[in-house]
Amino acid sequence: MNQTLPLKRGDLRDALLAYARRAADAGEIATMSLRAAARDLGVSSGAVYRHFDDRDQLLKAVVQQGFDEMRALFVAIRPEAGTAPSAVEAVARAFRMGRAFVDFAEANPTLWRMMFGRIGCLCREDKMGNPDAMRYTILDCVRENCLDIHRRGGLPGQPDMDDIRFMWSAIHGAADLMQSGARLDVVSRTEVADQTTLRSLRAMGCPEPVLTEGRALLR
Repeated sequence: MNQTLPLKRGDLRDALLAYARRAADAGEIATMSLRAAARDLGVSSGAVYRHFDDRDQLLKAVVQQGFDEMRALFVAIRPEAGTAPSAVEAVARAFRMGRAFVDFAEANPTLWRMMFGRIGCLCREDKMGNPDAMRYTILDCVRENCLDIHRRGGLPGQPDMDDIRFMWSAIHGAADLMQSGARLDVVSRTEVADQTTLRSLRAMGCPEPVLTEGRALLR
């Protein structure tokens, strides 16, 4: 990333975000610096530092983009006021969420690791003090959808945060294993996602016919 890129007046912050995102996509984020960004964008270092105090601040902004993109995927599956009409539909949504998570990790491996690493922790510290940023999060989508399954008669007991944490940990672990190149003995990441979701819902007591019908809606 050493060629000078065209830059319009007034859009340096967006250009820096795009530059860092390209570095992440290319697997070059570890060696990216603000000085290199300034050079490649054809601006002074001082101009860059007016937008970001240091490299971590730029990476935090990129990671926040990643969280926003992932949240949009989950909200599209289970909108804030979009209670599922049936247990089967809610189960289908759970499968879609699992697939969305592992697909995002596969498509954005470096960004995904940043999101759930040191930089992601810094982002979460900032978000905890911002009520708007904490409104209907990715985890809220998962929780509300699991509650939908219960409300529609697909789970014998109301899921609590331990259940949601287990489900989240399982799909996160599956995505992490796929990113590490571990042998999983399955033909596709979709199958890994579905089997992980299936077992999480089964552990909560979801009946087999509801699981089967819910997954069938995705085919």
